[in-house]
Amino acid sequence: MESQNRPRDPAPTMDELDGDYEDLDPMAFGFACGTTMALSVGLIGMLSRVGIAEEWRGLFADMYPGFESDDGGTLAGVVWAGADGFAMGITFGWLYNVFQRGGQRR
Repeated sequence: MESQNRPRDPAPTMDELDGDYEDLDPMAFGFACGTTMALSVGLIGMLSRVGIAEEWRGLFADMYPGFESDDGGTLAGVVWAGADGFAMGITFGWLYNVFQRGGQRR
């Protein structure tokens, strides 16, 4: 009950937060994006086997060579999507850090 009666600390102002940030780890962000893409494409590959998500499978088949509804094709799509998501995540993480610092190196 005591915590309900205590006054709350005021939220920090923008001046107090200015420059108070942490860099985004590009490798960790790359792994997160790669895993998310790989799982998404794997799910689409499995759903397309039962006639669901065929249009999505066709879309991803245009981007990832070998992506088909069979086991080998789904695995190929998962590998391509994982690599694609990983590269995208590293690039976005690096760019985020560059823009967050305003182009200045630490």
